[in-house]
Amino acid sequence: MSETNNLRALLMAALVVMSVFAGVGTVSAVEETPTPSATDVPVGQDTATQTVEYNTTIQSGEEETVTIDASELPNVDVLGVGASFEDESNFSVSDSSVDDDVVEVTVSNDGDTNETSNVTLTLVHDTSDVGVGSIGTSATFTIESSTTDSVDTEEFEFTANEAGNNDVIFQGETVQANTTDLAGDLTLREVDERDSDGISSSSFVEQLSANENGYVEIDTDDLEGDYIIVGDGGVNGENTLEFEVAVQSLTANWSEDSVTQGDSEDLELESGRSDYIVEVSADGLDADELETLFGDSDAFVGTNDEDDSVYLDAGEQDEIPADFTDDIDAGDYEFDVEVTDTTASDTASIEVSESDADVNFADSVYTEQVGDVVTMSVEMEDRDEAYVYVGGDDVNYLEVVQVTDDDEDGMVNFTFNTYTANESGTNPFELVEDSDDELELVTGDVETEDNGLPAEVDGVLDSRLETGDYDLRTSTSLEYNVEDDEVVDEQDVATLDLGERSTNGLTTWTAASGNAGEFDDTQELLENVNQSNVVAIGDRLVVQVNASGTSGVIDEDNVNALLNGDEGMEFNIEEADAGANADDSQLGLDGTNTAIYQNETGDNDQFFVVVDTRNVDEFDDDTEYEAVFTVGDEDADVSPIDYIDDEEEESVSATFTAEEPDADLSLNDDDQFEVPQSQNAQVQFDTNLAGGSEVVVRLRSSASDSAFLLSNTVDTNGNGTVMTTFDTSDVEVGTEFDMIVRSGGDELASEDGIIVEGSNMTGTGTMDGTMSETPGTDDGMTDTETEMPTGTDETPTEGGESPTDGGETTTGSTDGSTPGFGVVVAVTALLAAALLAVRRD
Repeated sequence: MSETNNLRALLMAALVVMSVFAGVGTVSAVEETPTPSATDVPVGQDTATQTVEYNTTIQSGEEETVTIDASELPNVDVLGVGASFEDESNFSVSDSSVDDDVVEVTVSNDGDTNETSNVTLTLVHDTSDVGVGSIGTSATFTIESSTTDSVDTEEFEFTANEAGNNDVIFQGETVQANTTDLAGDLTLREVDERDSDGISSSSFVEQLSANENGYVEIDTDDLEGDYIIVGDGGVNGENTLEFEVAVQSLTANWSEDSVTQGDSEDLELESGRSDYIVEVSADGLDADELETLFGDSDAFVGTNDEDDSVYLDAGEQDEIPADFTDDIDAGDYEFDVEVTDTTASDTASIEVSESDADVNFADSVYTEQVGDVVTMSVEMEDRDEAYVYVGGDDVNYLEVVQVTDDDEDGMVNFTFNTYTANESGTNPFELVEDSDDELELVTGDVETEDNGLPAEVDGVLDSRLETGDYDLRTSTSLEYNVEDDEVVDEQDVATLDLGERSTNGLTTWTAASGNAGEFDDTQELLENVNQSNVVAIGDRLVVQVNASGTSGVIDEDNVNALLNGDEGMEFNIEEADAGANADDSQLGLDGTNTAIYQNETGDNDQFFVVVDTRNVDEFDDDTEYEAVFTVGDEDADVSPIDYIDDEEEESVSATFTAEEPDADLSLNDDDQFEVPQSQNAQVQFDTNLAGGSEVVVRLRSSASDSAFLLSNTVDTNGNGTVMTTFDTSDVEVGTEFDMIVRSGGDELASEDGIIVEGSNMTGTGTMDGTMSETPGTDDGMTDTETEMPTGTDETPTEGGESPTDGGETTTGSTDGSTPGFGVVVAVTALLAAALLAVRRD
C-alpha cells in the first residue's frame, strides 16, 4: 500500500505570505521569487507530515521569514514544523513557530556570499476530521512575495491512506479502501479459517457505507488478523477486498544508560516496520530543549511547541543521535516514544550528569611573528568537542573555530595562519598533518545579543593582523557577550604573542642530482644536503632562507607565487656580475625546476628553495651567481605587503659558483695516479659533486700480459670525497692502467695509473661511518666489491655554523661525514640561529 508516501504527503491549502528581513533594519534582496511545490495530503490522520519546497536567494548574513497561514482550512490543525536545506547550503533556521495554525519559519544565510538554495518546510498536521468525502477533491493555495508582489497559485489533492488488496496495515492506522469494484451492501468480516479452496469461515465485524466516491474508512485500533470487505455474495477474491492488520512492535533504548553534558548518545529504535514516524517527549524537557537534542539529526522532522514534543522519521535511521548539550540539565529523564499512526509505543530512560570536562590549552603563551603559522594544542578531558576563540574586542578581531577530538586521544593539534586570517572566505585554521580529528570555522554562528562584534565577525579587516597580544579562550559554548568581551562557559585562557617579522639571512647547500620536488618533506631534505658555495651543474642547489613571518605567506604548492613576488616576497637567482654595460640576468626558475620546502609548523623561521640545475638552461661553467630573497619593493609607491613600508624593502643574498662536474685526482711526479697492490687497495679523490652522488671508478689495463678491468660504483660523502677499495693483489707492481671516473654517464676524469707496492688494509677507510660492501657493474663486466660509506647523525663541523660578525657566509670541508644532518639535527632544523650571508638594502 502507499500509506508511507501518503503519510509524508504535503498539505498546504493556505495563503503563504513571504516576508523578508535582516537584522538591524536592512532588507534582504531576494533575487528570485520562491515558487513552492506542494504534494497531496492523506485524510483522516492524527498526524500527517507534509512538505513545501521552494528555491530562494538570501544575501550573506541576512534572513528570510516564510509565513504559512492555514487558519482558514476547515477541520485541519497544524501541529508542528521543521525545515531542511540542500547539501552544502549555509542556510539555517534561526526561529520557527506555530500559533493558531499560522506557521512562521525564519531562515538565515550564514555564509560569506549570497546563496540560492532549495528549502524544504515540513509541516505536521492533524487531518483526522477531514472525511473520506474529501478524497480526490482539489484545493489551491497562493504564494505572495513581498519583494516582487508576484502571486502564484499551487494545486494539490486530498488523498486516501489507502488499504489495497492484500496490503499489510498496522494496528491503529486509519485507512481508506476503494470499494468501487465491489457490488451491493458492504460488510467488514474477520477471516477465521482457511482451507485449500481459500477462506472457509469468517466473522462479522461491521457494516460499511461507501461515500459517493467509493471509499470507506476503517479504524484499525481494535483489529488484528486477516480481514475482508465483502459485497453481496462475495467470497475468495470475488466481490471481495482482503487485507491484514498487524501489530507494530517497538523497542526504544538509549545506547548508554547515562551521558555527560556535552556528549552525544543514540536513541535506538527497533521495530518490525521499516518506515514510520515517532513523536518523542520527556517530562522536564520543553520543545526547544528536545529540538536541541535531536535538531541536527537527519531523522528530525519538526517540533510541536504546544505538546512539547518533536517528530522523528525512523525510516531515515534506527539509531538517532542526540546531542546532550549544557542546555540539558542534569537529571534522570524518561522519554516517551510513540508511533504517530499506530498503537506502538515505548519508553527509554537515561541519566544526564553534569559535565566535569576540562578544555585547556597545552601552553599558556604561543609566540610567533606576523605572517607566520602558529601551532596550537587543545587538551580535552571528558569531552570531545570545544570552541577556540582567537582575539576579542581590544584587538578588533575575533575568530572562532570548533575542534572535535575524533581519535579520542584527548588532544587536538591545529594551526592558525596569521597571514590569511583577514581574508574573506578563507579558513585560517587547519589541522596538523595526518590528524584524524575535525575542525570547522564557526565564527558566523556565534550567538550575541547585538551586532557589535569585533570586526572579523561582521566582515574582513582592512589589513593583515598586526603585532600584539591576542586573547585565546576555550569554551563549550558559542555564546559571546559583546559588551563585556566575555565568552560564555569559558574553560581556559592563553595568549598569542605576535611580534614583528624579520629578514635575517641566506646560505647555499647542495644535494645530489634529482628532481627538485622529490623529497617527501623538509626532514628528508635536511638529511641529504651539505653546505657549499659551489654547485656542480646537474646537482640540486638548496638555498636556505632565514626569515620570520614567511610560513603563512609562502605556499609550497605554488612556487611561482614566490618566484613572481605575488605576495610581496620574492626569490630569484641572477648572474652576480654580468660585466660592463650589461644587466644581471635572472635565471629561468619555475615550477618545473624549483620547489619549496618549509617546516609545517613554522617554528624555525626559515624555508628552503631547491633548484634542479639540470633543467635551468642559463647555468654556465665557472660562473658566479647570486641567490636573493626580497620582502617589499623599494620601487613601489604602495608596498606589496603590509609588513614593509612603502618604497622600502628587505633583502638578503648569498653567492655561489656553478661548475661543470669534475674529479680531482692527486698524481705523482710522473703524472700517474698510484694504487697500492693489496687485497683492499684504497682509492680516494675529491669531486665537486654533492654528497650522495653516484660515481663509477674504473681501473682498466689493456696490456696483453696484464689485462684487467676493475670497476666500483660508490656514493660521494658529505664533503665531496670519494673513497673505495679494490683487490689488486694479483696485479704486478709497476703495471700501468687507465684511471677513469664517471657520473651520470659523463666522464669526470681520465688519468694514467700505476700499481705500486703497498700493504694489505683492514677494509676500513679514513672516513667516519661504517664501510659496506656493495657490488657494482659497468660495461657488462663483473665488478669487485665496493666499500660504501653509510649515513651518520653528524652535522658538518665546518661551514655549518653561522658567523657572528654578520660577514660573508663561510664554507669548508667536513670531517668526512656523509650527506645530510641526520634525524636529530633535522628536527631542530638546520642552523637554528642562521644569521647567514646577511646583506640588507
